[in-house]
Amino acid sequence: MTTRSTILSLFIFFTCFATGFAQTSFTITETGNKISVEGTSNLHDFTLVSEELKGSADLFIEDGKITGIKKVVVTLKTESLESSKSGLTRNAMKTLQPEANPIISYIAFDMPSEGKISGILNVAGYDSDQEFDFTSKRQGGKLIVTAKGAVQFKDFDLDPPSALAGTIKVREDLQLEIVLVLEEDN
Repeated sequence: MTTRSTILSLFIFFTCFATGFAQTSFTITETGNKISVEGTSNLHDFTLVSEELKGSADLFIEDGKITGIKKVVVTLKTESLESSKSGLTRNAMKTLQPEANPIISYIAFDMPSEGKISGILNVAGYDSDQEFDFTSKRQGGKLIVTAKGAVQFKDFDLDPPSALAGTIKVREDLQLEIVLVLEEDN
């Protein structure tokens, strides 16, 4: 084996070796997770919440900090989104049609810059490219990730809900916040 091929082989080995250890796989824990969708209508503000998130994340971690994303998958049952007001939950479900679209999902493959995550959000069977700001911190042996961003009904080809023959109308803009508690896979 020539010196050149030996050096190349060592370079490839150490590159693969280092990358393998930098990537860490996580699973979303069963408790502590939450997705909140905040919006407003011409009458009042509202929030839809679900704490029934599932999924996993393959992340590149360096010095306890997320430096890259291989893949993040988050899912929830559409019908798990609820408001403290049953009428609002009912109107949201009319718009989201959980019978035809039982799962809402976010699949991310990119971290375009520090503190940003980019992926595909699927709501009501419609895919939309979405980018969110995120922060992360270690807490009690777990990784807590919080992502926030703005979405609109039109991103998913949906009309905002209305009630009372259209006298109460939800505005187009929504704020989304996702809190994930991730546990490292063994």
